[in-house]
Amino acid sequence: GNWINFLETDIEDLVENNQLVFIDITADWCATCQFNKINVLQSKTIQDAFNENNIILVRADWTRPSKEIDFFLKKYDKYGIPLNAFFSAKYPNGLLLSEILTKKQLIDSIDKIK
Repeated sequence: GNWINFLETDIEDLVENNQLVFIDITADWCATCQFNKINVLQSKTIQDAFNENNIILVRADWTRPSKEIDFFLKKYDKYGIPLNAFFSAKYPNGLLLSEILTKKQLIDSIDKIK
């Protein structure tokens, strides 16, 4: 619903303006990505947590190759997806999450980045 396109977003700029940012790098062909989306990211619990904490949601769609997404992944020594991370003033370089997301992990991470 309220996701911003990664290719049109400057995460560093958002963080410098004290925003909390969550990034989801996903693709239609990625089974784990779809699992995370359906079971965790779209859950009411997580949607409410994102809303209550004014987290800016950024999605990068790697269904088709993208040099910008490739570059971002390589910056974190990642060569596959999903990649999920939170960014904040406390974590300007990102707080990377595990590949299979859980609601608890996301809630705990939100508390950590504030």
